[in-house]
Amino acid sequence: MDVRLLGPVEVFGDDGSPVALTAPAQRTVLAALALRPGAPVSVGELAERLWAERPPRTAAAAVRGAVARLRRALPPGRVVTVPGGYALRAEPRETDIGRLRDALAHARVLAAEDPDRAAAAVDRALGLWRGTPLGGLPDRAAHDHDRATLHGLRLAAVEQREKARAAGRRRATATAGFPPGIATFVARAGELARARRLLTEALDAPAVCLVDGPGGVGKSTFAVRAAREVAGHFPDGLVYIDLRGADPRNPPLDVTEAHRLLLASLGAPGKDMPQDPRAAEAYYRERLAGRRVLLLLDNALDAAQVAPLLPADAGSAAVVTSRTALTGLGGGHHVHLDTLTTADAVTFLQAAAGVPADRGDDAEWAALAALCGHLPLALRIIAGRMSARPDWRVADWTALLRDERRRTDELTADDVDLRASLMVSIEQLASGREPQDRRAAAIFPLLGATAIRTFCPGSVAALTGSTAREAREALDRLTDARIASSPRPGAYTLHDLVRSASVWQAAGLPPERALAGLTGLARWYLGSLYRVNTPLALSDRYRARYRAGAGRFPSGQLFTDVDESLPWADAVLEDVLSLAEQLSEPEHDEGTALSGRPLSDFALEAVSALETYFGMRLSWRAQRRLCEVVLRVAARRGDTYARAVAYGQLGKAAGQRGEGLKGAELLRRSIALFQECGERADAIAVMTNLVPCLGSAGRLDEAVDAAEHALAEARAAGLPGLRPQVVNNLARCHLHLGHHAEAYRLLMNNYGSLTLPYEMTIAAGVLAEYHLEMREFEEAARWAGRALSHAAEQPFDPFVVATQRTWLATALRGLGREEAARAQEMQARAILENLNTRENSHLRVRIDEKYARV
Repeated sequence: MDVRLLGPVEVFGDDGSPVALTAPAQRTVLAALALRPGAPVSVGELAERLWAERPPRTAAAAVRGAVARLRRALPPGRVVTVPGGYALRAEPRETDIGRLRDALAHARVLAAEDPDRAAAAVDRALGLWRGTPLGGLPDRAAHDHDRATLHGLRLAAVEQREKARAAGRRRATATAGFPPGIATFVARAGELARARRLLTEALDAPAVCLVDGPGGVGKSTFAVRAAREVAGHFPDGLVYIDLRGADPRNPPLDVTEAHRLLLASLGAPGKDMPQDPRAAEAYYRERLAGRRVLLLLDNALDAAQVAPLLPADAGSAAVVTSRTALTGLGGGHHVHLDTLTTADAVTFLQAAAGVPADRGDDAEWAALAALCGHLPLALRIIAGRMSARPDWRVADWTALLRDERRRTDELTADDVDLRASLMVSIEQLASGREPQDRRAAAIFPLLGATAIRTFCPGSVAALTGSTAREAREALDRLTDARIASSPRPGAYTLHDLVRSASVWQAAGLPPERALAGLTGLARWYLGSLYRVNTPLALSDRYRARYRAGAGRFPSGQLFTDVDESLPWADAVLEDVLSLAEQLSEPEHDEGTALSGRPLSDFALEAVSALETYFGMRLSWRAQRRLCEVVLRVAARRGDTYARAVAYGQLGKAAGQRGEGLKGAELLRRSIALFQECGERADAIAVMTNLVPCLGSAGRLDEAVDAAEHALAEARAAGLPGLRPQVVNNLARCHLHLGHHAEAYRLLMNNYGSLTLPYEMTIAAGVLAEYHLEMREFEEAARWAGRALSHAAEQPFDPFVVATQRTWLATALRGLGREEAARAQEMQARAILENLNTRENSHLRVRIDEKYARV
């Protein structure tokens, strides 16, 4: 455990991960206990720290509650009850104050024989300070007293360091030219612990710590911090050199020049260094021999640039920073840096900007950090601009950064240009000798031409006109260069700010090139979306529609299994919505790019391809968003057919959500529009969805009439595949009207003719409901179990599954099997809670009380 009080109050686990302390009271209690680890702290003192002079009457109970919540947050056994109050079971070194005191005591021992190491030890101890101690705790007299004590300890440490420095160093070192640390350094506790261990525990060989991460993630700042924390282990100094592998204005440093600069930093004459590279390296190593130094080789280009510079003797070490993960350096250990968490990014912003936290609420600060991509360089730039405009609200800054196309323009300061920093790696790939490097650089702007955020080799091949193999190689090169990331095999994404740079580059593409890319990508997605349905057991009508769609768009993913196709659709759904929004603009209304239709019909094709998927997953919000895009484009272009499709799907979804009357209204609008444009079969298909909407709204007689009409229309039009669904719903209407014999006749005849899992599930489920109505619980349980068996044959509408489990639970309870009934109810409730949370709905299965009475 690592408790930090010399700044904002924080606690980390043994693995370096932060422990969430969400309530101010938890942090207050932790600080009180951690200031005196092992010693008892009374309830009265805790109450005083929580409420000052006016604790509430329930203070003792509230203190116990805060202690209990802290116990649950910390590792087991850490907070204990002792006579007189509570105590934190922790070693002194498990708090930063304890480590500070230990370091100062160690420095006093060193001072007599090695003042330089003593000064370094104190300097390292002072690095534990992260700002105002006990940060984030309420203003209380006790906290002010503790802060004053800790400030006094810091002043004593500074005096101790200066005395050690005044005694002189045992040997001249190059530390004076080493970059300073920054006061706003936050987080990275786990990575720093790993770096310290790597740099101080390798005794038999030189230690090499390889720090990599994307541009702007703070590698150099981290490396300086890590080096300064272990400076006491390297009495001959810290040596810094910028290898310029990430410099947008200068070429990378060659090895011979690097040797010369390193020798100059060590106080060795560089003028006598041989010009021959091998002789120069030998000369460098001869001068380095016998010294215990730590080299910081910053912004390395590749392993070939670094290898000749690494120390060869035990006792020395090197920290190497680079954007790519350097391989081939024997004995090197990797530390990977990623972007900051939201909490750490906000802490960084507030500390670096120096503006009051109340300039925005928590959500606004988090949004600003997100627009900066949680990237330390971007956060530092915007913090600098914030400090120069202290009257601006946080919302003003989020508004400034909201436009993705201009975001990198705003993230620029006098001495640093975020976009230039991000583009260095692309420029290096563009000038590379390997064709896949140059192809990766050429692909980069096309990634910014589309609104989607996740790519795969197939989609990038369609976007760029390359082969899937070429696209995969290019994406892997972008990932190796830390321009892209790969969250899972076959998937690639761009960091938000890297994406902004890509969008900026895309603006410079020839319009016809960007349009060709979007066309290829749209066709690839539509082909994939239609093929999502290939492994599903569907009626002939739907199977023909999806097969025809796949034929119109022959490129795309191929699927042979529902366990592959539906999860893929889940993963890309948000990107499909983004692409539909992008292609819905009026500029895409012309042409025949989508098999005779313009690009702005992408949403219409997508909603048609996903109709069965939406019905199985009940992804109502996504379905509604896609239908709204269809309606917007249709209104602009006067497309009656598209409006009919959208209203039909919205009406069906409303019925599934339990909004029967709203669904019926939308469905009737869809039927009229289909009839207006002569699409009789589609109009009849929508009629079949009208029946359950009217039934769920209690309009049973209307529902029966609608069902009879739909059956007649289906017979006349030669559409027998629509009959099973209508009959199932008609039978349920008769059941609720009390026409039990008619309902049973329809259901049994229908069930015996069915072959598709969906239709059989519905029919068996209504038969279970029928037997509940008749109080025939054994038969009800049998049919409900059969319905669940059919539903298990392929992924299924979760509400229907929850309904069947509820019928089964009711039947089991009627049979006196209470424990089994509760198990089914719990499963049904879990399904509904997940669906309601995901879709922000309030569905429940309504059970007639008479079913449950025995």
